[in-house]
Amino acid sequence: MKKTRSVLYVILLIVVFGTGYYVGSRSENVKPITKENARQAIKSLWVQSDEPPMPKVVIEDTDITLRRSGYSWCNADNCVTTDAAPLTLEDMTPAVVKGGVEIKTTPPEGINEFTIKNLTAPEIDGYTVPTEPGSYLYQIHCSWFLDQGNASFYFALTVQ
Repeated sequence: MKKTRSVLYVILLIVVFGTGYYVGSRSENVKPITKENARQAIKSLWVQSDEPPMPKVVIEDTDITLRRSGYSWCNADNCVTTDAAPLTLEDMTPAVVKGGVEIKTTPPEGINEFTIKNLTAPEIDGYTVPTEPGSYLYQIHCSWFLDQGNASFYFALTVQ
């Protein structure tokens, strides 16, 4: 019994080390990991776009126009940062909507973080149009995986 167990351990060791040797001898075409290879691997996973893609906002089957503000964005060729002052209601043309309806959003491709805020009335949920008449400014902030970039987008609504 002890002899059989010892023989099985020896066979197991031969199989494990033999497999490791075989796999190792087959890895001649594997590139060594360098900073440049790692950068290229990350870039291959990025969204292929010259600027941050726009999210989509729909209220009761109506597409709402968004404006992109400042952003930081990298693509396969270069990285760009644009500075812009936050937009105000005076900078926007509000879409007229009914109060209390849902704001439906579709994040852009490759998104890591997506937040929507009602800047005019921060206590109100960003995914519901306020019921009180008035104009409201919203901000959407997006960031992408693998540090590709981040951007802010704005839209305005008027409830009558």
